[in-house]
Amino acid sequence: EAGVDALGPDNVLLFLTGPLQGLPAPNVGRWTLVTKSPLTGLFLDSHSGGALGREIKKAGYDAVGIKGRSKRPTYLIIDDGSVTFEGADALWGMGVHAATRSLQEKNAKRFSVYVIGPAGENQVRFAVGCTELAHQTGRGGAGAVMGSKNLKAVVAHGTKKIAGADVDTIREISRAVIKSWNEKIDYGFKDYGTAFLVELASSMGQYPARNSQNGYFDEYRRIDPATMEEKWGLGTHQSCPHCVMKCTRAYKTEAPDGSGAEVESTVEYETLGLLGGNIGVSDPQAILRMNYLCDDLGLDTISTGGSIGFAMEAYERGVLSDAEIGFPLRFGDADAAIQLIKMIASREGIGKTLSYGVRAASVEIGEGSERFAVHVKGLEVPAWDPRGRKGLGLSYATAEVGASHLRGWPATVDPPSESALDVIDSMVTARDGKVLTDSLIVCHFTYHLPLPHEQKITLLNAATGFDYNESSISTFAHRVATLTRMFNVREGISRKDDILPERFWEPQKHGPREGMSAFVDKADFEASLDKFYEIRGWDRNGRPTDETITKLGLESVF
Repeated sequence: EAGVDALGPDNVLLFLTGPLQGLPAPNVGRWTLVTKSPLTGLFLDSHSGGALGREIKKAGYDAVGIKGRSKRPTYLIIDDGSVTFEGADALWGMGVHAATRSLQEKNAKRFSVYVIGPAGENQVRFAVGCTELAHQTGRGGAGAVMGSKNLKAVVAHGTKKIAGADVDTIREISRAVIKSWNEKIDYGFKDYGTAFLVELASSMGQYPARNSQNGYFDEYRRIDPATMEEKWGLGTHQSCPHCVMKCTRAYKTEAPDGSGAEVESTVEYETLGLLGGNIGVSDPQAILRMNYLCDDLGLDTISTGGSIGFAMEAYERGVLSDAEIGFPLRFGDADAAIQLIKMIASREGIGKTLSYGVRAASVEIGEGSERFAVHVKGLEVPAWDPRGRKGLGLSYATAEVGASHLRGWPATVDPPSESALDVIDSMVTARDGKVLTDSLIVCHFTYHLPLPHEQKITLLNAATGFDYNESSISTFAHRVATLTRMFNVREGISRKDDILPERFWEPQKHGPREGMSAFVDKADFEASLDKFYEIRGWDRNGRPTDETITKLGLESVF
């Protein structure tokens, strides 16, 4: 329903599998959670690695929907055809690591476990859930929705065989992909996972520094994946089911509770950006500790790093004081950041203000802090500065979930020194391709693999027996984009919300994109937005036209 409270009992949580889960296709060890975001108030689809999707599918379900609110903490057990709820009082308050271990011990390790931490229980608006300790539904606050329902976890196991229309074709494609990947010399991904992107992003002026005041962090070379692997790497390259890439890297670090215990931290590029340069921290061990803490508490590291960066800038500008925070909060102070992470998860003091995200926090704090609240539609911006790549800002401004780096990039590495109008078509094409990838629930990082768009269509047809082609998939993608836009329009979204934060209109101060803003000027941004709306069949206010709605068969949806 329109206007439903994202943290109320009427909001729905959908745990979704795709047509390829449980089949021998490459890189399909993923699943999707769909709900209304408590952070943005808009449509949210959040994707996670791990075995949960496969186990739900093998238990006999394509999807699981949850509505309402339990009177007491509970968790859901899906065991083949049996679906039950068990009491979770003993788990409530536990961190993700302890709760996962407890559930695995009780239900056997063959069960996939998805669990929230204290941040989700406390309904922090950017809380996450975690699958098998290393994979998060990372953006938008789905963990808070679970917490609002008193749902601590979902555990699943299935033994049913998944049938496909043409499994031989699926196996043939999978074998070819595995062979090619094993022979391929990749630029860092194979050795270091996404951590290798720190250097790449820095070379293009896209690595965030000090609340995105710049896209180049002078100390980025200290966050070196080769050094991290050599000094602290555990030699474990974790893999989702049916993944040939094994991108998750584990490192040893010291537990942030002061006990001196050694713990395992799995870190990705986005965390190295938002809890690294974005808050002025260049010590890899400090980042690993913060990452472990966020994972255990169940916090999105992107929004957490964005919120801390915002608070640090507010402190250094004199907008927030020692008295309001409780301690000094300067860029580069990892110990203060760790303290603030704990306060956000417990919603204590200034942590409560920040637990609503930077949009709401800037409104509460005021004093001009809205100017450096770096978000789109309430979702904090990821670790790719749009001032480093022509047209990327339009992807952030128009993505249905808010600022996301996973909603289609323009086909260029050029800086935004000229009009972006010539790359908007490629951005839409990339976004439509991402719709297919996300609907199949194939890993985003297949762009490193020899798995082109055409083969994804072949996989879809082989799994379902349908006869999709390039044209019908294009219509399908347009339909999905328009449907999610209709949801958001119903919630009050229009052109006024398809904007960039003021920060990205400030020229970068130094580095490879010195002097660059996200677009040549605001007129070019508005013209690019007009072109995007025209391609989509939406009016100048960003509302899908009646003609487009009818053409796509969406008349009866809302």
